[in-house]
Amino acid sequence: MTTTKENNPTSSLPPAASAYGRGHKVFVLITLLVSWILANADRMAMSVAIIPITQEFDLDAKAAGLVLGSFYISYAAMQLAAGWLADRFGSRAVLVFCVGCWSVFTSLTGMAGSLFALIAIRLLFGLGEGGFAPASTVTIAEAFPRAQRARAKSLIIGASFIGSAVGTGAIAALMHAHGWRFAYHVFGGIGVVVALALWFAVKPSAPRKGTDRPRGLFTRLFRHALLRKTTLIFFFSNIVYIGLISWMPTFLMKTRDIDILHVGVASSIPYLVAFAALNGVGWLLDKVGDGRERLFMSLGAATVILFLGLMMFVDSLPWLLTCWTLSLVGYTAIYGTVFAIPLKHLPDDSVGTASGIINFGGQVAAGIGPMVIGGLVSIGQGSFGLAFGFLVLSGACALLTAFFWRAAPAGVH
Repeated sequence: MTTTKENNPTSSLPPAASAYGRGHKVFVLITLLVSWILANADRMAMSVAIIPITQEFDLDAKAAGLVLGSFYISYAAMQLAAGWLADRFGSRAVLVFCVGCWSVFTSLTGMAGSLFALIAIRLLFGLGEGGFAPASTVTIAEAFPRAQRARAKSLIIGASFIGSAVGTGAIAALMHAHGWRFAYHVFGGIGVVVALALWFAVKPSAPRKGTDRPRGLFTRLFRHALLRKTTLIFFFSNIVYIGLISWMPTFLMKTRDIDILHVGVASSIPYLVAFAALNGVGWLLDKVGDGRERLFMSLGAATVILFLGLMMFVDSLPWLLTCWTLSLVGYTAIYGTVFAIPLKHLPDDSVGTASGIINFGGQVAAGIGPMVIGGLVSIGQGSFGLAFGFLVLSGACALLTAFFWRAAPAGVH
């Protein structure tokens, strides 16, 4: 059974929505955007830093893959807890804690003296970042009506691409000038300032009493095919995305003979295009996307497969960057849609938990992807052919799952 709230989702707003005027909504969006840019810059910095780290710690491809993937293990685990906490107590405290926590461990990354210490810090860093995505979804549900949420959410998660561009470009420049350890201290200090800004941007919301929340929420959400298939689609598509962004700088240096500074610059271009594309996806989802989510995800997955496959055969750097960019554009159609689905199809008091479940699936994949690719590169004795085949197969699985996705009422109350 669905509730009146689900049948007419715009008839009521979340408890804190009345506290957000138009100007304050803009302030919230800007602060969340900056926070998420920083989060992804901190995360993506490792895809460039792993190059000098590999040399300093004398790591092989398997060990480098473990460093790249370890973050996503703890990051994934935190999704479920943080989503529930944000639904239960509001998003403000969770957001501020997350940014403060990951900033501390970002700075500590620059102090790591061994492979073990590096992996341990990356795991703790993942715990800090893990809560931001579901908690920020709750913030959007608190501040925006449903008709505006896909655009707001697409803007925020689009920061993953801006952050990737900043992370690869800025840390490459900082490492070129001062070394990789100094770069991590700079990023950590910026994070502390951003955490303070979030405290003033996001308004506190009254904690929901246990009687105000559906019992067995996790169980009920997991039982719904809509959420299970959405999570599975993000799982397969994120193997492709994280696999590419984690190993692309290394791939460019080893196969195209580009120095580390120009690797950062070249890597930033596809992310900037993807940011613009994702905001277009969010606008389309709000305007014409209701009931057409399957089309968005299917077209996105097909685009990913097409241009990812072409990347295996192109030789010139401009064509390689073009295919990479268009593959990311396809990914944005999936990425924007899977995170708009909870905001559009589920009750407001479960969007954090549902988003945490979806992101949990995606980040489990993110932990798997870099390590599998590292192993395949080792098996191929430095060749990336097997790795690209693995990514294409993952994209095909996302397309197959998207084809069978249906927008059915969630009915979690």
